[in-house]
Amino acid sequence: MWYKRSMPGAHHRSLPMEETREMMNPVDLQRLLNVLKVMAQLELSLSGFYGKCAEASKDDGIFWRALSQAEIAHAANIEKMMELIEKRRERFEAGRSFNLVALNTVVSGIRDSIGRVSRGELDRERMFVLARDYEQSVFESRYAEIVQTADVEYQTLMREILAQTA
Repeated sequence: MWYKRSMPGAHHRSLPMEETREMMNPVDLQRLLNVLKVMAQLELSLSGFYGKCAEASKDDGIFWRALSQAEIAHAANIEKMMELIEKRRERFEAGRSFNLVALNTVVSGIRDSIGRVSRGELDRERMFVLARDYEQSVFESRYAEIVQTADVEYQTLMREILAQTA
């Protein structure tokens, strides 16, 4: 995106938006990376939950393993996104704030569900209900709001996650 920028004593000139942004504050950058790190852990926890569901429900094993693999791919994309943010921090702005305590609570809940599946405490129907609830949670549906950027590579990774989650 190009726009005119007025500077005192200077002629108007067109500059790419990326050149006019300041680098993300180191505190904001670290906070954002911490949120994304926990989001990656959430994805891997979901993968573990789906893997346990595959073991517990042999008839639905293919379905659960496919979900598990998708969550591993999401976590890998988040890791790549974190690398992009660190390398090109001037192209990114913090978006929606996510509470790390709430995120960690969700991760703990998923890990608890893994234990419940392992102990045979969840029937097939309850496993499906939990999977639906996890996939429809605010954390799964609001990835695109965490970071604001026009970075094409980042947007491509984000679209991959959103397409698989939809």
